[in-house]
Amino acid sequence: MQQKLKNQGTPQSSKNIALLLLAAILVCVSFSLFASILIWILLLVACAAVIRGAIYYNYYRHLPSIRTLNLLAVLSILGLIYSALSDGLLFGMVNLLILACALKLMQMRSQKDVYQLVISLFFLIGCGFIFNQSIGFSLFYALMCMALLLSLACYHAPSNTMHKQLKTVSILSLQALPIGLLMFLVLPQLSPLWHTPKSKGAQTGLSEQITPGDIATLSQSSELAFRATFEDTPPIARRRYWRAIVMEDFDGKTWKVHAYRHKLREFQLKTKQQFKPKLTGPFFDYEVIAEPTNQPWLFALDIAVPADTQSRRNIMQSSDFLLFNRQPVVSKYQYAVRSYPEALANQALTVTDKQINLRLPETGNNRTREWVSNLRAKFQDNNKFVEAVLSHFIDNPFVYTLRPDVMLVDPVDRFLFDNQAGFCSHYASALAYALRLGGIPARIVTGYQGGELVENNGKSPYLSIYQYDAHAWVETWSDNAGWQRIDPTALVSPDRIEFGLQQAMLEEGSFLADSPFSLARLANIVWLNNIRLFLADIDYNWSRWVLGFNSQKQRDLFKSILGKLTPERLSILGVGIVFTIGMLLSLFFLPHWLQNRLGTTQHLYIKALHAFAKAGTQRANWQGPTAFSQHINEHYSHKVSDPFSQLTQLYLRLTYQKKQSTGTSVLSIKQCHRLMRGHLARLKTELLKSKA
Repeated sequence: MQQKLKNQGTPQSSKNIALLLLAAILVCVSFSLFASILIWILLLVACAAVIRGAIYYNYYRHLPSIRTLNLLAVLSILGLIYSALSDGLLFGMVNLLILACALKLMQMRSQKDVYQLVISLFFLIGCGFIFNQSIGFSLFYALMCMALLLSLACYHAPSNTMHKQLKTVSILSLQALPIGLLMFLVLPQLSPLWHTPKSKGAQTGLSEQITPGDIATLSQSSELAFRATFEDTPPIARRRYWRAIVMEDFDGKTWKVHAYRHKLREFQLKTKQQFKPKLTGPFFDYEVIAEPTNQPWLFALDIAVPADTQSRRNIMQSSDFLLFNRQPVVSKYQYAVRSYPEALANQALTVTDKQINLRLPETGNNRTREWVSNLRAKFQDNNKFVEAVLSHFIDNPFVYTLRPDVMLVDPVDRFLFDNQAGFCSHYASALAYALRLGGIPARIVTGYQGGELVENNGKSPYLSIYQYDAHAWVETWSDNAGWQRIDPTALVSPDRIEFGLQQAMLEEGSFLADSPFSLARLANIVWLNNIRLFLADIDYNWSRWVLGFNSQKQRDLFKSILGKLTPERLSILGVGIVFTIGMLLSLFFLPHWLQNRLGTTQHLYIKALHAFAKAGTQRANWQGPTAFSQHINEHYSHKVSDPFSQLTQLYLRLTYQKKQSTGTSVLSIKQCHRLMRGHLARLKTELLKSKA
């Protein structure tokens, strides 16, 4: 009958709830990776789950044939190979794993298939942590692991109630939790075994090019960009300029990263050659936890350098004073930096840098060209000329707004002389262009300005920087003062720099206008703001102490325990850890071992059976103790059969009679065991004599 069902394509145990659980887990985990998975693979997962559900509820009785699945697998792999060429190897491998799970779900016909799918799903959950590491997703993936264990329990014991299965799985998980935590703390923190060269989905954040008005759109997002934890007091608000990208190529409308910088960074990565700026003046140390951007650039205050060994190993410094990671940041990334706020003015200007930062488009924005030409003729001194340009923003009714008009043609002219209303990128673009027209090297820097300060209950304070803190400013070169930061936005809207975007936009009411239910927009409601800060604090501590637990923090932990890290102390620690894990495992296995251990009565009787088995007489499965004793009486002499008969009677008495109700005391049980041992010894002696 089973062979007939197999030939018809009906899976074994199709009514087992475990198979339906596996289908649900695959769907949930796959859709949690929605941004990294191809749409057609998600549709394939959904189809596999529907097929498995239809079979469970008897709407359908046949699985796809092996030939159909093989053809589907070949076509899907060809599609994956094509996609992996543009999306990166890691994305291709994760998509391949989900595809394999979907096909296995369609094909499950045996216990081996169930085990293979469970193992693949555990590995897929592990891959999920590469892309989603927040505490919410961590709890979700932990729940999926529990569901996988539940599916195994249901598969092997389908008759048990779901309540009993849940209780068993919960107890097992709680017992494993201390060992898991201990291994997390003591196992070596290794670097990633693979990297992601390219990203598939775009992330909210800065771009390597901006057209005036772009950052205004970004300012409508309340997503977290990064957090920074300071060892001492953080800098005041007007000095929190978080450098991210330098743009030096301008075509009259759009600023973007110059091709020369791209080539220079590629050369640095190939040769592993660090650019070393001149570091002077006071400094401050801090740690940054960056959200995933799928881009290599990092965030830091000017001028920053990696502050610890691990950061120096992974982070590069570019010639335009940016920090960038060797690989794109595809998950939360923690790094330590040291900033020298006075060092920017002490850097040199190379001939190439000067040429790049003086380059102008050949045509366009004629009114600005004429205006700058007149100013330059009037103010020959560079400092006087810069002051004159900045005076234009002070003396005219410029407005800082998140809702600027679209300026497609000659945007600098339209902004400076017609609209006179715009966002930070409008002001930075107009100023940098005007300075270049006046023969002064200038460029735009984009990043973030400000941040929300959290005191952290007496611990190290930290800053939360959100996407709406995105900002653009200008860096200009002075022969006497070196590179200088000039922020024209501070002239028009000082509240934006001192108090943040929300305060600056109070009158206009445009702060997070596209997100009316954002908790950041509702910060004026005390209890909602307290909830927002509480959730942010949980996420911060999770990111710093769990996700940020690296080899350096592991060494610090060992130092706090051992004092000095010597081979002898590390050996003692290792032995202690192994002993602790052994004790925890014994707490789990010992009760089961004691529960399943044979009693003394059964142990002695089985020894007698083993003695007869060695002599050539094996007890048949159908024979009970009495029947086997009669068999021995018929085939052996009374010297052998008598002690075995007496041992069997004692065995039956102690095993099947109600000893307590018949008055059998503990002492009489011990006496019976003593008699059984005596009979067993006589039995073995006579068997050896008869065999000789």
